[in-house]
Amino acid sequence: MDFKILFSDKAIGDLNRIVEYFAAESPELARLVADSLVAHIRCLSAMPIIGTPMAKRTNVYKLYHSPYAVFYRVNRSGGTVEVLHLFHGVRRKSVLAAPQAS
Repeated sequence: MDFKILFSDKAIGDLNRIVEYFAAESPELARLVADSLVAHIRCLSAMPIIGTPMAKRTNVYKLYHSPYAVFYRVNRSGGTVEVLHLFHGVRRKSVLAAPQAS
């Protein structure tokens, strides 16, 4: 069974910011980066748990597409993968990487 890939509003905003950053230098480069990142995310449809499980975050995983980390949630019963956040590795720690408040 293939999982349906969903993008949160935050993840869409993150992707748009990535594209805008590269488009300032080269629209072609922006398209290549976005296409590569989205293609990697699409792999989650067939292999939703290939990422690293996030400690203290139920069903949340992190998938690396260097230099980006893709945070996503797997809903096995609903057959969905929700991309939560795209994060550049050299920026300060992502909110999703921090332990969840009790």
